[in-house]
Amino acid sequence: MSAMSVPKALEIARRLPPDARLELAEKLLRGIRTARLKPTAKSQRGLETLAALGNAELQSLADAALAPSRQRKLRALLRKNRETTLTRAEHAALDELLAETDRIALLKAKALYTLTARGKNGG
Repeated sequence: MSAMSVPKALEIARRLPPDARLELAEKLLRGIRTARLKPTAKSQRGLETLAALGNAELQSLADAALAPSRQRKLRALLRKNRETTLTRAEHAALDELLAETDRIALLKAKALYTLTARGKNGG
């Protein structure tokens, strides 16, 4: 079995229905919580900034979520997308909201990883 690049995996994940995306994110985060692996140089890339944060700040990031108004907008756009009635502007807005959701998920994962590496996350 060959390894898949992260961008390719994200591209595939973006095509999943919202419930499946949430389930995937939860499983990935659960895996991070239970891994308890020692960080490698490669896994530390992009975590340097988070390492400077305190545990309370990291936990706040780990608990972050898309703002409720943005969640409502995302749900509405996803519904319209299923109905294939999106305008070009709505499609661009949907892409941006999905990208924002991905950024939040990545930040959450990095925060949880940093907490786990410190041994401070009870999971």
